[in-house]
Amino acid sequence: MNEQILSQIWSKQQFDYKGLRSQQGEYLQIIHPGFLNKHAGADFQEAHILLNDFAWIGSVELHVLASDWLLHAHHQDASFENVILHVVWKADLPIYYQDGREIPTLELCHRVQEINLLDSFSPSSNSLACQSFFQEIPHEIKTQMLTLCAEQRMQIKYESIINLWNNNKQDWDETFYQSLGKSFGFGLNAEPMLRLTQAIPLKLILRNRDRPLGIEAAMMGLAGMLEDPIKDEYQWELRREFIHLKKKYQWDSTFLHMSDWKFLRLRPANFPTIRMAQFAEVIRNNCSLLSILLEIQELKVIQTLFEINPSNYWQKHYHFGKISHKPLGQLGKSTFYSLCINTLIPVLLAYAHCRGESKYADKAYRWLFEMDAENNVISRVYTQIGLEIKNAHDSQACLHWYKNYCQTKKCLHCQVGKQILL
Repeated sequence: MNEQILSQIWSKQQFDYKGLRSQQGEYLQIIHPGFLNKHAGADFQEAHILLNDFAWIGSVELHVLASDWLLHAHHQDASFENVILHVVWKADLPIYYQDGREIPTLELCHRVQEINLLDSFSPSSNSLACQSFFQEIPHEIKTQMLTLCAEQRMQIKYESIINLWNNNKQDWDETFYQSLGKSFGFGLNAEPMLRLTQAIPLKLILRNRDRPLGIEAAMMGLAGMLEDPIKDEYQWELRREFIHLKKKYQWDSTFLHMSDWKFLRLRPANFPTIRMAQFAEVIRNNCSLLSILLEIQELKVIQTLFEINPSNYWQKHYHFGKISHKPLGQLGKSTFYSLCINTLIPVLLAYAHCRGESKYADKAYRWLFEMDAENNVISRVYTQIGLEIKNAHDSQACLHWYKNYCQTKKCLHCQVGKQILL
């Protein structure tokens, strides 16, 4: 047994569910195993479990031996405090959070048969089942599947926006602001960016839009990035401003901590410090961004609203006290397209759905067809077997196709699979 095999077993849930309990005796139900994390932090993120019928959403950490938690010094790393389940092959030692509570643990050594191990380690587990027949399938069948998958993926995205809208008492401006902030986290830091925007309401940003230092101090301060040790004079300046804002708005403490943010394996241009500074300037310079989004028809015009440089400091630094060897500034084209896919287009679709006005949905899909196709490991899987991916509509469809049909072997629910098998 090793962690690679254990990761495959957990990801595919290849173990006996009968009478599932934690080592502490709690009734355990796995709603979703989470998503594999290739960066710093726990192995799987955004897992969803029930413990004694209480719902928990957080991280899952995997080890061959429970005691590896101590061997890897996770007990000294605050970022592992959001682990909701410790999945181990052998529970040789109880493991505790920093506050002394025992971490819920699931032992798998008695729940996995040998056949599961062989299947998990199969070298062809990432191959598409239909790849040998794919090029023989009529073009219109593939096009139908692309259309279906794109619509399903966009529906998931806009339903998430509607949920956020309901949580914000149906305030569209606040919802758009929070969703855009989450998108500026670009996956790895999306969740802390969302929490940060929820801690700093849009009206506070607009009230201080003529004070860029104040907006940046509020964001960096509540993000936990102005704590000791202070690296340079600019950080001191932001900290002094943040102390003033804390008193003014009666903030008790920082809302997040440095341990909530991921920097490891990110290019400096993607550091949360840079993205936060860029986001602050976009919002400060576009007070009516949602109204503009609804009115403007041309995507290129919207893009100009995001072509804003952050403050002078963040054009020359990627972290406090760390100078960049090349200028850091405006958002690139692919970065803007990512914001479109994850916020601008879903917001238009959500608005169209709630208001019953199809013109916004038509514009959203037109923009999706206008944007360049994404080049990632999933899109390349389909390109290599002969699928032509022309635009972002197609590349988004491929992501949904792979995750919800190919990876889960739901071939009989797929138009291509039906063509081959029936």
